[in-house]
Amino acid sequence: MKLLSSDLKIKIRQYVKMALQNVLLPVVYNIAKHQGIERGLVVFADAHNQKVPSSMAPLAREIKRRGHMHVIEIYDDYQNIPFTRLLRRMLYFMKCYARAEYVVICDNFLPVSSCRKRRETTVIQLWHGCGAFKKFGYDTEGDIPAFYKGNVYRNYDIVTVSAPGCAPHFQSAMRLPGNVFRPYGVCRTDKFFRASYQNACRRRFVEAHPQAEGKQIVLWAPTFRGNPADPRLEQYEDIKKLCAQLPEHIFVIIKVHPHLAKKYPYDNSSLSTDQLLPVTDLLITDYSSIIFEYCIYRKPMLFYAPDIGEYDAGRGFYLDYRSLPGAIVTRQEQLAGEVLRALDGNHAADVEAFYHRYMSGCDGHVVKRLADMMGA
Repeated sequence: MKLLSSDLKIKIRQYVKMALQNVLLPVVYNIAKHQGIERGLVVFADAHNQKVPSSMAPLAREIKRRGHMHVIEIYDDYQNIPFTRLLRRMLYFMKCYARAEYVVICDNFLPVSSCRKRRETTVIQLWHGCGAFKKFGYDTEGDIPAFYKGNVYRNYDIVTVSAPGCAPHFQSAMRLPGNVFRPYGVCRTDKFFRASYQNACRRRFVEAHPQAEGKQIVLWAPTFRGNPADPRLEQYEDIKKLCAQLPEHIFVIIKVHPHLAKKYPYDNSSLSTDQLLPVTDLLITDYSSIIFEYCIYRKPMLFYAPDIGEYDAGRGFYLDYRSLPGAIVTRQEQLAGEVLRALDGNHAADVEAFYHRYMSGCDGHVVKRLADMMGA
């Protein structure tokens, strides 16, 4: 029997999601909401991780630390659990959702948008990326197929963005009213401003990579191509060649996108991307939003994008790619020379301007701002 193609599997999953969203989940919610609102109940939920995601962990910790609110956490990886468990988790969430004063999410989360929610419940979408780089949501069919019925972003009351200039792009991608988007910043960026975090990352890096001590650190952190359910990696062989071309005083770290980690186990560091940013002297990427977090440190970046024409035509960007604060390289034979130029050059002014345009809401105090807003 012929195996189903990946495209067909994705389409089947989408139809199953639509059936749940439009039929079963609203029924469960409407029954459960007769219990009334529980003031102070905050539900943190995610469908892509089995534990609290880094994008919401700081806020969850702060709410629990303050101790004034009742916190329920519901996390699971919906792509990798049996359907019966998936169904149980969704139904449990809907029962909590019907009673919650606040619901906090940080990625696409189908159950939140499955019903007409009560006005007393505030849904806060923290989102998981900073800035507004490549198109997403309803601005690209790669994220939400044309045949999908229902707004997957429905019911959001607040969507936090990293700067005011990002709000119009999020509004376009999510098809929600403009007043929903608030430049409160992205709470997971608070740690990048702490000297204690930066020093801890440097210590861990030396422990993990003693051979790199005293060297300049170059981080290659690309995004993925294709659909998130069937992603692919590009340019890995080019980066391997680059490693052989660079002088001994430069150490290259490879970190692939989380969607690629199982399919392409090429990472040469056990540290997370967040832990690597404080020690990195030069970031090389293609179309990854990691550039926004990295610009907090005002250090140089380089863009290796041999397929820029194809990518722009297929997915597109919210910003002018050629205005990014770093050289754009399209040929492998140019890469080593541009790395050396970037490490020796001074791009602070360009990166500073980029930070203020796309990351001005991220100042090290985002979690406090959000917790205070929630009345925790």
